[in-house]
Amino acid sequence: NDLNDNNQSQIKTRFGSIENMQKLRSQSIGADPDVRPPSAIVSQLSKFLNLASSALYMCNYNVTTPTSGLYAKLLGFDEAHAGLIIGMTPAAVIVSSLLYSWWSSYSYKKALIFASSCCAIGNLIYAFALPCNSLTMVLVGRLMTGFGSARTINRRYIADYYNLEERTAGMADFVSASALGMAVGPALAALLSYVAPAGGHHAGRWWTVETAPGYVMFFFWCLYLVANIIFFEEPDRVQQTSAKEEKAATSDERAPLKSNTGINIDEAPRTKTAKRSFSLGGVPVFISLLLLVLLKAVLEGLTSSTPTVSRYYFGWDVNLCGTYLAILASLMIPANYVVATVSRRFDDREIILAMLVMMGVGIAGFVTYAGSDGETSFICFSLIIFISCNALEGPTMGLLSKVIPKSLRAGIFNAGWLATEAGTIGRVFGDFWLSGAAHKGIGNLVVALFGPLITLVIGSTVVTLWNYSQLQPRYDDEEDDD
Repeated sequence: NDLNDNNQSQIKTRFGSIENMQKLRSQSIGADPDVRPPSAIVSQLSKFLNLASSALYMCNYNVTTPTSGLYAKLLGFDEAHAGLIIGMTPAAVIVSSLLYSWWSSYSYKKALIFASSCCAIGNLIYAFALPCNSLTMVLVGRLMTGFGSARTINRRYIADYYNLEERTAGMADFVSASALGMAVGPALAALLSYVAPAGGHHAGRWWTVETAPGYVMFFFWCLYLVANIIFFEEPDRVQQTSAKEEKAATSDERAPLKSNTGINIDEAPRTKTAKRSFSLGGVPVFISLLLLVLLKAVLEGLTSSTPTVSRYYFGWDVNLCGTYLAILASLMIPANYVVATVSRRFDDREIILAMLVMMGVGIAGFVTYAGSDGETSFICFSLIIFISCNALEGPTMGLLSKVIPKSLRAGIFNAGWLATEAGTIGRVFGDFWLSGAAHKGIGNLVVALFGPLITLVIGSTVVTLWNYSQLQPRYDDEEDDD
């Protein structure tokens, strides 16, 4: 008993109480006994609605791809404007993602409601453009749809309100929901070709194969908007703030010792390390963002040009083209599964190099054989390009998350926002480059579009090899992440 009393007396002298000692011990291994995990206050229905927003947006983004060229042609413009029509959506995302990154710091529900409303209005404007004979309405409609992209909100919701054990599965669900939307979009366009007539310069142009996607997506967004208003629950931010305050107080209790001169013993060497790591971290971060821009540009150029190229060379109609694009999009899930399996045995940088080489081979074959040697070459090389681009995204995002400086891991201008912006800029570049290339004639479209892109792929491969030794995870910030 005397021994137990002596131990308890020592504990109270050092920690104040036994409870404080247990709390510090729990926090030292990453636990927080006083605060419930944020995921406990997020309902399963709210999680579903968050993922549904991503799936619905990707469906909306891709449903107009097979008919964009036809829409422009019906309005008296060249099919080259297909890239311009598609590109208006990611152009708006560049601005909207910054707004939603800020807005989601205060309210997820209101931001999602506003984003859904923009998508609904944008689709209605897009559908009314043909009866009004206005290309401007088409562009404004797609711009409004892009402004309704809530993917920044979706990512942040998962990062903030899923606990650590659920977060990886949550991100996997997010990717799967996006892939599902990408596949359903072109498939829906193919299905609508059976129930909607082709547009023409005659009366009754309200319901055509070109305008039908706008009406259908308007209906879906209205349903989602109602469900969001009724069922989505705003997370308890007060609880999360309390957790952060408790964490800050604990960090003060665990402040490092100081020497007799008042200098922090741990501070000097760690500051030096942090400065050195930040200077080295700039190159890997830049390369990761560059690769995200590249792969999205190539992917967007491929998918946006497929309807025009396949119709010009092989006579594919909306149904066949939509079905092919749906099959392409459905390959994202198995491709990402293979990458996840391979990543357990190989470094991110090794997978990145392999995918860049694969992408270069696919583009070279596409430029050389796709148009002149029939549908088999077109399908094979487009498959290689599509799979390599999607397989490249996983290890690139993984590398970015491992090399990003601590200063870019939080706030509005965070790593998620940077990744979203890089991918969006790549999409915009791909779409507008397609429009410029198409002005040289549909017969020269493939060479004019993919010729410069293969140069960028080769350049990116050289840059990756040159900085290969620096493309490794950074561990010097980990101690600061408590």
